[in-house]
Amino acid sequence: MEELEQLFTCRQCGFCCHGETTVSLDAADQQRMVDYLQLPRDEVARRYWRVSGSVVQMRIVDHHCIFYNNGCSVYYGRPWRCAQWPLVPALLLDEANYQAISESCPGITKELSYHHFCSILKRVLDRKSSREEHR
Repeated sequence: MEELEQLFTCRQCGFCCHGETTVSLDAADQQRMVDYLQLPRDEVARRYWRVSGSVVQMRIVDHHCIFYNNGCSVYYGRPWRCAQWPLVPALLLDEANYQAISESCPGITKELSYHHFCSILKRVLDRKSSREEHR
């Protein structure tokens, strides 16, 4: 089993997609979404994004991300922050944060101790960082 799968398997439950806020989209996120939706950028912006000055975010509809519909409708074109969640570096810093995220996310493997979880996550993040540095 790949190390990442030891930590997390997305169930597309949408818990992380619900709330009154959403993630900001950087330029790469915006382009990935435009490419995935195969629509002109101005149409994607008009239909799906909330633009406030230089900040671009996905719209919220009925207390969830506009792309949530019994799962992520743009899963392969989703923002990097969504792809990273819930395996964020902050989990390595605070066991209480880990507990809160773990309790809210059914995809996190519950059988691992916090310290074992962190040792695997650190290796995964280090490898990812190393690959990005060599691009």
